[in-house]
Amino acid sequence: MLKFDEPVSFVKGATPTVRHAWESLGIKTIGDLLLTVPRRYDDYSKRVLIKDAQPGDVVTLSGKIVKCYKLPTFRKRIQVYRATVKDESGMLSATFFNQPWVLNEFTPGREVFWSGKIVSHPRYGKTMASPIWEAPEKIAVAAGKLAPVYPLSGALTQKRYRQLVQTVLDSVEFPPETLADEIRTRLNLLQFEEAVRAVHLPKTMEEAEKGRERLALDELLTYQLAFGFAAKQSAAFGAVPIPFDENFAKRFTAGLPFPLTNDQKRAAWTMIQEMNGDFPMRRLLEGDVGSGKTVVAAFLAAQVHRAGASAALLAPTDILARQHAETFRRFLAPHHIPIVLLTRTDKRIFENGEPHVLTNSELNLAIERGNAVFIGTHALLTPSRLPNDLALAMVDEQHRFGVEQREALTVSARSDGRVPHFLSMTATPIPRSLALVLYGDLKVCTLREKPPGRQEIETRVCVGNGRDLAYEAILEAARRHEQSFIVCPLIDPSDVLGVKSATQEWKRLSSGPLKGLRIGLLHGRLKTAEKEDVMAKLAEGELDAVVSTSVIEVGVDIPRATIMAIEGAERFGMAQLHQLRGRVGRSHLVSFCFFLTDTAGEPLERLKMVARIHDGFRLAEEDLKLRGSGNLMGKEQSGMPFFRAAQLSDVHLMHAAREESEQLLSQSPDLRAFPIWRERVMRLRETSHLE
Repeated sequence: MLKFDEPVSFVKGATPTVRHAWESLGIKTIGDLLLTVPRRYDDYSKRVLIKDAQPGDVVTLSGKIVKCYKLPTFRKRIQVYRATVKDESGMLSATFFNQPWVLNEFTPGREVFWSGKIVSHPRYGKTMASPIWEAPEKIAVAAGKLAPVYPLSGALTQKRYRQLVQTVLDSVEFPPETLADEIRTRLNLLQFEEAVRAVHLPKTMEEAEKGRERLALDELLTYQLAFGFAAKQSAAFGAVPIPFDENFAKRFTAGLPFPLTNDQKRAAWTMIQEMNGDFPMRRLLEGDVGSGKTVVAAFLAAQVHRAGASAALLAPTDILARQHAETFRRFLAPHHIPIVLLTRTDKRIFENGEPHVLTNSELNLAIERGNAVFIGTHALLTPSRLPNDLALAMVDEQHRFGVEQREALTVSARSDGRVPHFLSMTATPIPRSLALVLYGDLKVCTLREKPPGRQEIETRVCVGNGRDLAYEAILEAARRHEQSFIVCPLIDPSDVLGVKSATQEWKRLSSGPLKGLRIGLLHGRLKTAEKEDVMAKLAEGELDAVVSTSVIEVGVDIPRATIMAIEGAERFGMAQLHQLRGRVGRSHLVSFCFFLTDTAGEPLERLKMVARIHDGFRLAEEDLKLRGSGNLMGKEQSGMPFFRAAQLSDVHLMHAAREESEQLLSQSPDLRAFPIWRERVMRLRETSHLE
């Protein structure tokens, strides 16, 4: 018997080639294999006679081989084979490419099942192209059934994958049931073993969906337990109380260049009240682009400094870290609050608003002294780079960091065991259903109002020659001493993708439609000093425009930037387009965004929707409707693949997982009473990163 925690190398017939393919898909154990849900199902359950099969139908036929032969071709690398099968109603041929084995398998008189799509050929009539085939003397894994379609890699084929999964299901020992009968009955869920068999060997699509839902709940519950477990661990040690200094708060807000919105005031007051307690605050500050999350974070950091402690802000990129340091400097310099910037290549301190490059010994001294605001990238997570008096840990764009990275900012930051308060910020509007999963352990503050004076960005979709409209707007902006961004999907040209690149457009625009303008080039492969130089020139007005990749998606704040032109806009996601649009319109100036495209059909309609909707929260909900039950989240960085079964539409399961996790943790805060769940949680905390 195979066990769930045994390696897939134990599977009979799993050759080194198969194991290598599985490993590249994140499948290392029997459990990984069985919990990887098929991407879709091909319905070959419709058994018909050859005469009844119509072009366009996906069917299964059965009959005897009449003949099989190799066709002559002019290309040496392409081998074409044609086989003919006959049943009581007629004959049908099929074509196979580069599959010489068919000559040995399809011998005259042999009975076979063929499953596939019927197509009409001008010479051969009704035919099939590379159908799935199986012999009736063997147990069918696809023919005549709902056939699972798995993610593939390397030389692994769907047929081989299906055969091996069926082999495992015939010999695996399933772990004990983990869900109580009460919750399974209430949610109408299958038992675990029934669910696994249902997703791999379903008789109907309804059965496959029931199996997926059960496995999805297990994933969501594991996730909720992991964060709930970490939160209880953190709370057990207590936090550093931060008293509210009302007089200082009044001076801080009075010194800002703009009045705070009501949403900003509510969020700041809510969080400062929680930070005055003995238990760590854990909050998500969610706000649309331009809603003013940074000033709220700066206000909290200033309050921490007044209390004699340090705050730290972790950013995902160098550009964003430097932008935050500059923004914090403007807000905090009047109050003589030191800011330490720490990235892989940059170590600086801002005292009284003036920058000073730090040597390693000076940096260590600043960390030891504490009572400052530390801003940086992953370099902050290097051992001994966080001050011992850290009282507030903040993360911008939390979904770009792993679980371990976030915990390094909190659980292991202080030698006295107390836990810093935690604030996560995200500029990507998140539907409520997804927020329940991504940030299940955090209370949410939402900023919907934009600072006074901000105007709506007029957005237009320009197809084909409509680009001239965008180029004219860029030229007009330069005459007004305003600035523009032109964003491209790629850094270098690609013959395969056929979309415009930043380097290519920079050269073309500089000598063509935008000739005479001062145009910079910005992308991720530039050296840090080169990126800094481009951003500095842009901020100081020495450039009229910048051609860039999506590296400017977050963290770029140029008040005089009023034009955003996105080349190949159909290549970007809806949320990404909205984020890029938010790089302009950051002042009282009228701003425009142009989506440049050559596409048509559904992608064009999607662009028109983004152009029409300016509320990021509403746009996120529309995005959710369009994607329907697509995969839940983005690319997995390492370790166990995340959310193989859960989908964005599983709102009721997300609520159920939240409730069940709270129930289990109330009964056993360390989960030792539930060893299977504890093992899953520990594995998740050790290996998974959210992206």
